[in-house]
Amino acid sequence: MYFVYVAYQASKIISPGCQKQACSCNYHFLCALACGAVFTRLYPPICRAVFCRNHITSAKGIIPASGASFEQMRTLKVVFDSDEVDTLSCPCYRIGTLVVHSLGSIEQDNNNFHSNNYITPNGYIATRIFWSSCAPRKRTLYILRIDKSSAGLPVFSITPADNQCTSFKGRTVGDAYAKMMKCVTAVNRSTFSQNDLYSHLPMCRIMKSKTDFLLNGPQFFGFGLSTIRKAIELLPGSVATAVPLTPNSPKYSFCFHLPKKDDVRELQRRRAAKDAESALQNASGCARTEGLKAVTKSGGSGRITRALVKNADDDQGGGSGGRNAVGDKNEAESNTHQAKYKELKSVSLDERLVAKRSHIHGWGLFTKVSIPKHGMVVEYMGETVRQLIADKRERAYEMSGIGSCYMFRLDMQRIVDATMIGCMARFMNHCCQPNAYAKVVNVDRFGIEKKIVVFAKRDIPAGEEITYDYKFPVEDGSLQCTCGAPNCIGRMN
Repeated sequence: MYFVYVAYQASKIISPGCQKQACSCNYHFLCALACGAVFTRLYPPICRAVFCRNHITSAKGIIPASGASFEQMRTLKVVFDSDEVDTLSCPCYRIGTLVVHSLGSIEQDNNNFHSNNYITPNGYIATRIFWSSCAPRKRTLYILRIDKSSAGLPVFSITPADNQCTSFKGRTVGDAYAKMMKCVTAVNRSTFSQNDLYSHLPMCRIMKSKTDFLLNGPQFFGFGLSTIRKAIELLPGSVATAVPLTPNSPKYSFCFHLPKKDDVRELQRRRAAKDAESALQNASGCARTEGLKAVTKSGGSGRITRALVKNADDDQGGGSGGRNAVGDKNEAESNTHQAKYKELKSVSLDERLVAKRSHIHGWGLFTKVSIPKHGMVVEYMGETVRQLIADKRERAYEMSGIGSCYMFRLDMQRIVDATMIGCMARFMNHCCQPNAYAKVVNVDRFGIEKKIVVFAKRDIPAGEEITYDYKFPVEDGSLQCTCGAPNCIGRMN
């Protein structure tokens, strides 16, 4: 605690201002040098003193400015070297008399712990040496904390070490700091002359635009200093402070480390998925008793027919794969599709894919393994019916309250209906920037057996949702799109 001893000794031997009677000039050390003040070696009854530029004639034993030595204040970051402490998550920052022991954690779903200018993490702990609130002209250690109340609001507390029974608390950092400064000012009032020009006591500092010894609440706590702000912006989950939960929520402006667009997009999707999950919770505790209410909540109503392609010619592969477009290239491509299809069928569907809740629409299809670009993802399976039957079934599904039907056109005459009979491929959601595409391919060498297969449009890592462009035609009334892609226009048709 060497810096504590130095600060204590400095409070005894160095005056805070000019020693000339009735002079109200007060300086920091570096400010005194810049303003032309001088320091003396001997000035009874103290051993050292400072005189402003206007009262240099009263100074005796002046120390030459060239002989003055000082060390510029620097930020010290201390990392615990112990097996019991995580050296990456427990750094200790020291700036002058401020020591930050814990930066705390970012509240992901609570906008009360940050403002437009500052982030106030929950669990933030720091200590600072400052003037005592119970003893005049004495310094003490203050414990600074940011905690969370039962109502989810931040509580700022300042506890002096020489009077731990008293704690200055406030809902904002300004309230807590104002309460402490009120006590500090009241305790030290008797040590100033109170505008008495003939008193031997120093005069009160003349405050203009700056107040409270050039400190404010955020600076006193530390999270308003540049070094600490930079460290807080690097905390895990800090991107949540830049993505408001509601339109009226504060949005923090990053100064040193801007969040990545991918992190912002991932946070938005995670919040949307959480909101969708909350909206789909069964109020009665049983899904069977929810009826059409659950369908309405999940967005199933309003004629959302998952007719995934308008016709076979719209697929990325082009055409139906028949031998009318003969050529070595098409034949080689057909052989490649046959080999990929056999490899796809050799692995169980449950080992590669899983259906989970999605932020886009109810349930979604997610991959368990990484899939390379143009690799086969899944075969779209279901009951093959003619166009006339498909139209009747679509109307029947809407009247029965199912809301969504899962139909995929195989060719101009046949449609694969996976609404009642099918696999988990039917859970693929629409996205304006999809990572997969569908293609009708031949899986036999005679070109007779056709299958609808979903291919990866790019490399898809494990855990990512499989999305596809539904290619809905323009109809009366638009269907809302909630994919969250950068190029999303808010509707699917």
